Amino acid sequence: MEILKNTVAKITEHANRAIGQVDESELERMISSIMASRAVFIVGTGRSELVGKAFAMRLMHLGFTVYTVGDVTTPAISAEDCLVAISGSGETKTVTLAAETSASVGATVIAITATPGSTLTESSDVVITIPSKTKEPWKYYTSSVLRGDYDDLTPMGTLFEDTTHLFLDGLIAEFMSILGKKEKDLRKRHAIIE
Repeated sequence: MEILKNTVAKITEHANRAIGQVDESELERMISSIMASRAVFIVGTGRSELVGKAFAMRLMHLGFTVYTVGDVTTPAISAEDCLVAISGSGETKTVTLAAETSASVGATVIAITATPGSTLTESSDVVITIPSKTKEPWKYYTSSVLRGDYDDLTPMGTLFEDTTHLFLDGLIAEFMSILGKKEKDLRKRHAIIE
């Protein structure tokens, strides 16, 4: 139980510090881009995909039109849409390809990454940097952006994925405030076929 408690404490401490470093002007641009979009498309792979799907569900509960890339019912993206692309390394091929394709049709691309200056950010209009260790730890440990005492108990992208999940849940609360929504409003759109 001690390892569990210590690890959770490290993760939450890291998340608070990393989220506190998010560029507020980029966050405002992210909010504005999502609000102005006809539809929001979300892409990630692995655990980043799961974090993205959780965000997609909450956006849907708020009344946004939202799709996850790779779902068979996802339509073509257009210039009126935005793509939220999640990749800690910023080099995940499916994510960078989705960003490049979306940018090529004029969609707004929002990157959420631990790696500014990555391939993903080259195609992005908005970059939300979540400074964290990723599956490529040498980038993290040699970075002057954020250092810490993180070991094998937070393997690969754990810190990035957990922090991104908390960041996006906090962003949902921002949208609730902006839109004047309460929990009861979200509950109306919750799935009833389960």
